[in-house]
Amino acid sequence: MRVALTERFQRDVRALSTIQRGAVFEVMLSLPGVLGDPHRHAGAGIRKLHRSGIWEARLGLGLRLVFALEPGTLSLARVGTHHEIRRYLKDV
Repeated sequence: MRVALTERFQRDVRALSTIQRGAVFEVMLSLPGVLGDPHRHAGAGIRKLHRSGIWEARLGLGLRLVFALEPGTLSLARVGTHHEIRRYLKDV
């Protein structure tokens, strides 16, 4: 599976602390293997957010990683707090 990073995602990650960047990196590495197995992705805090195919993964208590699943591609769109992600979804 190909992983694509949007410009907005890259800006979001640059604004994070070193510890938060590490959490993002861990989730990025685990997502392709976890997505096909419902038991594993439930434990990783993955859930569908929008009918257009937008999903989120929890990165601890404060951060969320938003991604889209496209045929053969996992597109990472945003990283932010719960409130930032809710605002993002209003524009989708």
